Amino acid sequence: MVSFLFKYPCHDVDDPALLDEINKRLTLNLLIQGSASHNCLTAHHLVADELNAIDPKLLPMYDKTTIGMFTNMWRGEMVLIFGRPSRFWRRITKPNHPFHRHPLMARHGAELAQGTKRFVFDRAKRKRACRIPIIVSFHLVCMVYKLMYKERRHKWNLEQLAKKAVSDMFGIPIDRLYAELTPEVRFGGISKPKTALGQLLSATAVGYSGPIRFGDNFRVIAKAWAWPLLSHELIKGTTELICMHGINTLDDETYRKMMDVTDHIEYEHWHMMAGSELWRRLLAVIPDDQPLAETLMRIVRLGPKPFESLMFAVVEDPPWARELIASLE
Repeated sequence: MVSFLFKYPCHDVDDPALLDEINKRLTLNLLIQGSASHNCLTAHHLVADELNAIDPKLLPMYDKTTIGMFTNMWRGEMVLIFGRPSRFWRRITKPNHPFHRHPLMARHGAELAQGTKRFVFDRAKRKRACRIPIIVSFHLVCMVYKLMYKERRHKWNLEQLAKKAVSDMFGIPIDRLYAELTPEVRFGGISKPKTALGQLLSATAVGYSGPIRFGDNFRVIAKAWAWPLLSHELIKGTTELICMHGINTLDDETYRKMMDVTDHIEYEHWHMMAGSELWRRLLAVIPDDQPLAETLMRIVRLGPKPFESLMFAVVEDPPWARELIASLE
């Protein structure tokens, strides 16, 4: 298989305090990718009336495109590139596995990934989306190009709707968001991947996003080929902006060492897979009367060990996790 040609970035960290920060950042990345993966499946329904006014064919096309983005992980070309998910998660305790020192993924990664598979395939069945092995990938590519053609005369309106959906979702002021439908998705100081897998993924990226500082404030910038990809990137960037509050007290050297270990494009596939289910479980224990963005900000500000304990509670003991979150100030 093609995946045998690729190796993941490998790092040895002996400093326990640094390892704690690394593990916290990896869990934050699970939440960032998980939020984008879960919410982009339904973001278009938040602006359904407006989308139907533009073109009533868009909504069902967005449903099938977003589902295809994730069924592709188990039935499409992603299996050829990354290998079988079951094998990846089964080998997580091996010393050469990129997440073998991450307690949450080592114990629950396979369980969370399986939860995402059930959720996506159930949605695919209800929406009558393609689930045929290999054909899934061809169908997804065709859908993206069809959308690019259909969206070309409505770009500005669709960009505004992407911002509106994400603003409503998180309660973030819409003027803090920038969205652009474009095939030229790269921006900012994107670091060059160090592995063959990373170089492949970077060269074929169809969307990018991230918080960018403008004066005293940050704005979330997202660029992508088509609306479902744009909403995914905008949600990811917004969640990342919130999660920055969990690492903004680190000194420059610790921050650099942590990011050098944790933030690799090669990891995003697996973070999406496990993080989507982790995000759903987190949403289930956040009290209904608490604003999502503010609550998430309080959670990520916890120290590495309390944060890790809370995430374990989200998976293993949801009632206790709900009490812990309700008590945060």
